Amino acid sequence: LEQLGMKLIKEQSGADRVFIFDHTVRSSEAKSLNALEAGATAAAVPRVHCDYTAVGAPVRLKQLGKEGINSLLRSRDLTEEEVKELAAGRFSFINVWRGINETPIYRMPLAMADTRTVPSSDFFTYELIFPDRVGQNYSLKFSEEHKWYYYPKMKKEECLVFKVYDKHEDGPRFVFHTAFDDPMTPPNAPPRESIEVRAIVFFDCPH
Repeated sequence: LEQLGMKLIKEQSGADRVFIFDHTVRSSEAKSLNALEAGATAAAVPRVHCDYTAVGAPVRLKQLGKEGINSLLRSRDLTEEEVKELAAGRFSFINVWRGINETPIYRMPLAMADTRTVPSSDFFTYELIFPDRVGQNYSLKFSEEHKWYYYPKMKKEECLVFKVYDKHEDGPRFVFHTAFDDPMTPPNAPPRESIEVRAIVFFDCPH
């Protein structure tokens, strides 16, 4: 499954190297937004956000380098020096999101903002306090100019691949997203069950 995810991300992003470092299973019936224990299920996040900031993403990469990023290619964790060398070039954080039930997603689907309608002047930063680190997310000031899209009735064979940070500043860098109450949800619709996979990708890698 990990290798299939890496292949998909590599094909869609055009990256040279892909490292999957985290995943979260979510349910519309869960209460906690974060699954702090292994195997726990988190709630859908009904808050407009982007997972990383211009400052927070490089910090997170450095943290991951210290924790150990596993390389399937080299059958070992990358060294901090190797991560530092990769970070000197272009890198991105990319998410893959899909349902995991046999039934389509009706409840709390995922919507994403068109980055062309979201100026950076609408961004604001907030902090996420974890037991072992402090992370940064972006959120958005409301604007009627923002345009939002979602894919109704997504099946588990379908997925969303989207960028939540890109070091390259020429183009979309931060895709804002949120779960939301779809007014067209049938009353008897099953809970949303989904999984999101987080990856860091590197471009123009040294060989």
